[in-house]
Amino acid sequence: MCFRLMYEDSELHLALPFEGHIEERLLQVIGKAEPPVAAERGRNDLARRIVDLVTAVLEGELLPPTDKQLKYAVAIAQELALELPAEVLQYRETMKLFLGAHAEQYRRRKGYPGPSAVSRS
Repeated sequence: MCFRLMYEDSELHLALPFEGHIEERLLQVIGKAEPPVAAERGRNDLARRIVDLVTAVLEGELLPPTDKQLKYAVAIAQELALELPAEVLQYRETMKLFLGAHAEQYRRRKGYPGPSAVSRS
């Protein structure tokens, strides 16, 4: 069995491949019949939490980088003679990828201790 997220009567749907124990728990929450008020409250809470999670995921992809990330990326780009792609300057997730790819080389070049050196002190 597979839960599906559907948009009204359209053919837009997204399969939600939960593990078996999660499907069982979800069926329990959605299918509760007694008492009706508590069951409805549980379903509403579940729906609100799902909406919050989906919103956070989708907005996270569209959030701009923080000022701190921008300053760090500019410093890295200058030190390593890299071009900053427009997407890096526009989107936080792309910025995280850029920083992850170049921060270690930047720190080494600047003579900053790596994580292993810090943990030994």
